[in-house]
Amino acid sequence: MTREERFIARFIAATLPWLSLRLYPSLLGLFALCFFVTACASLPFSAKKSDASTSAQLSPFSWASEAVEADGRGIAPANVTDETQRTLAARQAAKTAAIAGLKTRISRLTITGSQTVETAMSINLSVKRAIEKYLQNAEVVYEKEIEPGVWEVRMRAALAPVSEILNQHRITPEQGIPFMPLHDGHVPRET
Repeated sequence: MTREERFIARFIAATLPWLSLRLYPSLLGLFALCFFVTACASLPFSAKKSDASTSAQLSPFSWASEAVEADGRGIAPANVTDETQRTLAARQAAKTAAIAGLKTRISRLTITGSQTVETAMSINLSVKRAIEKYLQNAEVVYEKEIEPGVWEVRMRAALAPVSEILNQHRITPEQGIPFMPLHDGHVPRET
């Protein structure tokens, strides 16, 4: 039984007592029940999440279908003495280092011949924050405690969401990065 079929079965089981008490005595109620069951069975139950492969195929960026990986190594601070806290601190430090590596690799991606994602991040703070937020949820591919208080982590980030972030900010290979207009020096003042 698929997920959709289970959903329909649970929904009908939950609403059937109500329908039978209120609507069943009339033919209209029976018709409504049959119509309802038929309509529910024919509804497409598809998740509205953006499919990374579909968005990567539609992206104007050649690198959108790829993924980047980065390693990070973290050492617990010397002033932390509790073993559990040392483990957590070292692991978080390793993840932070891996995320910094991912950010470096993503910043090197080209947008146009002379413009990179790093250029877009330095010009547009919204792009920078969106990419950094995305990287906070990067996939942990591998993590291992090398020795007590030392962790190693490898993280992976798909590039399709980065492409979507750039597209949302109207940054494409054809248009490049839209620059802000220069200030002409005239500041309106109240008199």
